[in-house]
Amino acid sequence: MVDASVPVSISVSTLVVELLIFLLMVYLMERLVFNPIRHAWAERDRRIQEGLAAANLGREEAEEGREEVRQILTDARRQAQQSIDASTAEGDRVRDELVAQATAEFRRLVDAARDDIAAQRARTADALQGRIIDLALLAASHVTGESYSQPKVRELAATVVRREGLG
Repeated sequence: MVDASVPVSISVSTLVVELLIFLLMVYLMERLVFNPIRHAWAERDRRIQEGLAAANLGREEAEEGREEVRQILTDARRQAQQSIDASTAEGDRVRDELVAQATAEFRRLVDAARDDIAAQRARTADALQGRIIDLALLAASHVTGESYSQPKVRELAATVVRREGLG
């Protein structure tokens, strides 16, 4: 325990020396310890700021890239849709053209078939009419006992068969 009755004495020369040592220590600490730490912190802060700036720049470039990709995809979709629409229209045009050609060919074939049928009917009617005339003349020959082979008689029989609608 310290006795409170004894006065404390301060020596000025010791105080000056201690003050000089203290100031020298502060100066050395500032020079050798605090300045390098401050420089290291400043360098670290600078690197962090550069990193953040680079990250922001990278983010902005990535966003620009995404936007460019979106635009390219939109353009590609639009072009693809245009190609699809053009192909569909061309397909419809070709189909309509083929249907028209097939219809025309069908009508031509039907008309040709009708013409063939009409020609065949006319040939068959003529042949049938000839057979009817032959049978009628043969029957008349058997009934009357006379020959009806003259061309005039045949023409007369043909006129009667046509008029009666037998041929």
